[in-house]
Amino acid sequence: MADMIKNGFDSVPQYEKDFKVHHLGINSSQIGKGCILTSNLERIETIKDTFDKAQKQAFHREYITYTGEKHGVSMSCMTIGNGCMPTEIAVEELRHIGCTRMIKVGTCYAIDENLKPGTIFLPASACRCEGATLEYVNVSYPAICDHETYFAIVHAARELNKTIETGIIRTHDALFLESPFAHDGVEERIRPWREVGVAAVDNECATMYTVASILGMQAGCVYLVTDNLTTGESMDFEKDYDSRMKDVIEIATLALSKVIKGE
Repeated sequence: MADMIKNGFDSVPQYEKDFKVHHLGINSSQIGKGCILTSNLERIETIKDTFDKAQKQAFHREYITYTGEKHGVSMSCMTIGNGCMPTEIAVEELRHIGCTRMIKVGTCYAIDENLKPGTIFLPASACRCEGATLEYVNVSYPAICDHETYFAIVHAARELNKTIETGIIRTHDALFLESPFAHDGVEERIRPWREVGVAAVDNECATMYTVASILGMQAGCVYLVTDNLTTGESMDFEKDYDSRMKDVIEIATLALSKVIKGE
């Protein structure tokens, strides 16, 4: 891994005043030992409210950062915007300021007909059907959840008496081609992936896993399945969404604390 970084993957930090990285707008004194990432700007408020003594550090571009404590360790949460490019930026710049452990919380769409809306899903690996990571490495390089983070998520869910499913996710760049809002032909587009065992689709996971792995970081994801593109089912957002998303956040923060502590 060190050789890979030495051979072209050690990016140069873009520091602004007070050594704040250019896009995130924070420095190493403002970030915890690990970070919960999310694409949803509104969701960051829910996440930070679960922390102890969380304080806002920055709102720069699409990146909102809070830092506090959770489960006895220093921890941050941050929005990263939608899609692969802002995700890649977040992973790189978090490394520049010394934060090398991260878990993303969010939502995904199922394509496996057996993966029901409302399910909590842990992507073990991701199909790299996005463009950002091709700038780093050939598509043959796998996008895999860090194994310590993976098992921390599994153990956290077990301790909290929450059921999770795990499997392969497909990360792609075009929301309006594979979502409940898709153009005509979505069934034809998702069928080949479903037939080879892909369970769900999203827009960030593969980038996060690949870049983090190349840079020697630890990354995982915990998602709430909101819709199934194969069956047409959707969860009851008014009744269940808030409570299930809190379950996702609870699992992720406990898991991140385990990774930070080395448990």
